[in-house]
Amino acid sequence: MKNTLISLFALAATVVACHKNDPEPDKPEGKVERTVLIYMAGENNLSNWSGTKYADLDLKEMKEGIKTIGNNILAIYVDKAETTPPYLLYYWNGRLIDSIPMPESLTSDPATLETVVRKAFTDYPANSYGLGLWGHATGWLFKNDSIEYTSVVTARKKAYGGDTGNNSSSGTGNTWMNIPSMAKALKHLPHLDFIFADCCNFMCVECAYELRDVTDYLIGSPAEIPAVGAPYEKVVPAMMDKTNFWQAIVDRYYEQHLASGNKVPLAVVKSSEVASLASATRTILHTFEFGDSPYLNMRGTIYYTGYLDNKYLFDMNNIMLKFAPEAEYQSWKQAFDKAVIYSKISEKWDTGGHVNFYDFTVDEQTYGGISMFVPQYRLQNTDNQYIQKMGWYYAAGYSEVGW
Repeated sequence: MKNTLISLFALAATVVACHKNDPEPDKPEGKVERTVLIYMAGENNLSNWSGTKYADLDLKEMKEGIKTIGNNILAIYVDKAETTPPYLLYYWNGRLIDSIPMPESLTSDPATLETVVRKAFTDYPANSYGLGLWGHATGWLFKNDSIEYTSVVTARKKAYGGDTGNNSSSGTGNTWMNIPSMAKALKHLPHLDFIFADCCNFMCVECAYELRDVTDYLIGSPAEIPAVGAPYEKVVPAMMDKTNFWQAIVDRYYEQHLASGNKVPLAVVKSSEVASLASATRTILHTFEFGDSPYLNMRGTIYYTGYLDNKYLFDMNNIMLKFAPEAEYQSWKQAFDKAVIYSKISEKWDTGGHVNFYDFTVDEQTYGGISMFVPQYRLQNTDNQYIQKMGWYYAAGYSEVGW
């Protein structure tokens, strides 16, 4: 009997030992919890800006951040200003599991965006999905008569991307993607929990309205952001949070210590509330006192970017606070607070000389966290017309007040 018990214990110990020594699978089996794709449009000066390789620095941070992501996939599409073709990286459970060469193409082409997103989400299906937009941007700004899916904008800085098209780092890029084209590219892909835009000025109500049907939350900054971008070693784990990811992403980003001592203003928009915000905005615009001209005096209003007197991205809350009667503002603010569910304020942010902070005051009352375009006399032949390509123009009733 004693020998029999010893044999049984030995067998059990062998089974346990074999189980402990079983190698971990090379790749996930079945669906993961969340797949997040970071789409790096780096064929521009972010690959080498005055000797600093910001794309490489952020890739290094992302590789640090994946160490604690568990049963989630971080996919990174990398297109830098170098002769190496673009490639797609997959990280899971703290390690690199695949690296796939991709065809040379323009990251600013919505067809490329659709192809990459579809591949990443097909290769590693998940219970939920997220998208990070990395690169240059200038909010909603539009430059083209066409909003067709294949439109690639060749113009001054507009919307998202900034691809030189020739593996050059000698500028912000020659081609850009309009936001309606981005929305169309994402429309027939798996629905996104979030889009996190790590690029300048993306947090505007026009972008939020255009993208409302493809993502639950839009996360980013209304302002210019420093070239160093987000602290991805902390933001990547935050992206995998199952409940409060939108707050975690913003908090980890905001905690970053910049050399300038400034902070990055940030906000989160809940997509399901954007249509109600448009309706409230349509109502409140009719309470403005325009006088003989539909153009408002925007002096003293928070603006997030502009060249000389050509300011065009104004803080949405500050606009309503300044021009609407108090009662109407308070009613509108209820809709705004349901849409802009979280924000972090900064009284001053890093800027390429496009903002003069003595022109306005940023505080808890004036700051809203997202921008809105207001037509201006000097923009009659440009952005006053281009805004009519955006869905927000019609939803918010701009034409009804002469805009």
